[in-house]
Amino acid sequence: MSGGSFTPTGPGKYIARPSAVGKDVTITVSSTATGKPVRMGEFTFHVRKLPNPTPYIKIGTDRFKGGNMAKGDLMGATTLHAAIDDGLLDIEFKVTSFVAVFFDNMGNRVPIVSNGASFSPRQQELFRKLSRSKSFFITQVHAVGPDGIARTLPGGMEVVVK
Repeated sequence: MSGGSFTPTGPGKYIARPSAVGKDVTITVSSTATGKPVRMGEFTFHVRKLPNPTPYIKIGTDRFKGGNMAKGDLMGATTLHAAIDDGLLDIEFKVTSFVAVFFDNMGNRVPIVSNGASFSPRQQELFRKLSRSKSFFITQVHAVGPDGIARTLPGGMEVVVK
């Protein structure tokens, strides 16, 4: 492989790691079945940056991406996740920080920062105080993908307690 490296994961299986995003890599396949290397072919790929993932809260095996959530499910949630999950790819990202925005009785925004993927004790305390039909928002999600690129995810997620 030119422009990257291979890591073996099993017999005949490899993970290709390109050295740079936005560059081309060429993979050449050879066979040694005859005792000497015989070139079977090569293919050039253009390496693109992974698309932005979608933040979600894991509830059992489900991925909650916004909308109505049962209070019990919210109280059982401990971390925020992010992944590309488009039916073709299912790639997890590491959430490095996010902001949960609550609203006080006067309607003022109360942003609470979490430095990591876990909900902070203060955020969890405010979850307990939320009554039915009250909502909060998760915004400014920062995540790092397997490509090593740190990014701030666009948009946010509204959670409404039901």
